[in-house]
Amino acid sequence: MTMVNYPKISIVTASYNQGHFIEETIQSVLNQNYPNLEYIIIDGGSTDHTVEVIKKYQQHLTYWVSEKDKGQANAINKGLQLCTGEIFNWLNSDDYLEPEALHKIATAFADEAVQMVAGKVRNFSTTEEEIIPNQNLNAKGLMCWEPGVKFVQPGVWMRRELIAQSGGIDEQFHYAFDWDLYIRYLYRFPQVKELDELLVHFRLHENSKTQSLSDRFTIEERKIIEKIFQLPAFKNLHAVCDYKIQKTKWTAFLSELSKTDQTFLKKAVTAINKLHAFPRVSYSRQTAGALRAFWEGRAI
Repeated sequence: MTMVNYPKISIVTASYNQGHFIEETIQSVLNQNYPNLEYIIIDGGSTDHTVEVIKKYQQHLTYWVSEKDKGQANAINKGLQLCTGEIFNWLNSDDYLEPEALHKIATAFADEAVQMVAGKVRNFSTTEEEIIPNQNLNAKGLMCWEPGVKFVQPGVWMRRELIAQSGGIDEQFHYAFDWDLYIRYLYRFPQVKELDELLVHFRLHENSKTQSLSDRFTIEERKIIEKIFQLPAFKNLHAVCDYKIQKTKWTAFLSELSKTDQTFLKKAVTAINKLHAFPRVSYSRQTAGALRAFWEGRAI
């Protein structure tokens, strides 16, 4: 692929004890043969052979370090602060780039109006695989996981300078910090160019957070919505946040009520008396379904 000029692409890989995967990750970046690459590895003080692997390639890296950190978000931020490229993303230490991916991403960003580039990602494990197109990305759609919205982080690339303007990566979150960042980024910078091409391979295995800790992602997503609801800069999302907050609380209330040993009548009266506190969500089929569960003596 011929390009008149090559915008600098910065990639950060945060790693910790992924020595059996990280070499494939590193090679996939370096073998792109992209002439204006900034590649930084922030290792959290791995105790396996990760550092040995990194040292094999250190002459080709912009920077690397192995030291204790405060988790993945902190490690990515440490790398991001060192980046000087126009285009940015982080690549997990168990994932790898498709050949020619960086050239395709750079070409898409050649249009100055483009603020984000979203391509396909192959999710794979030892038993299955699926190619997922990042598509229909917008702040409200991503926050609500609206039908048609698909998001797999490694396939979605940003302009580095716009990340800070979006509020950056929030290190209080350890699981859904990417979801938080991309919602805020898309709110401020909604111009997305979708690519109908595979960019990244996203590995699913028993030790990956995506596979083993899905409940913690859900908890953090709720906290993120509450956070955004409190930020004046995102006021056009506040109505959506309020709805989702009410929905979560109402669902939790009905669930807890269903598990008590109260009579159907007592449960029903308690629920009806609470309807006014959740006006946006309580007058719904969900509430009717809960009343049916109360009658049938089922927990929900």
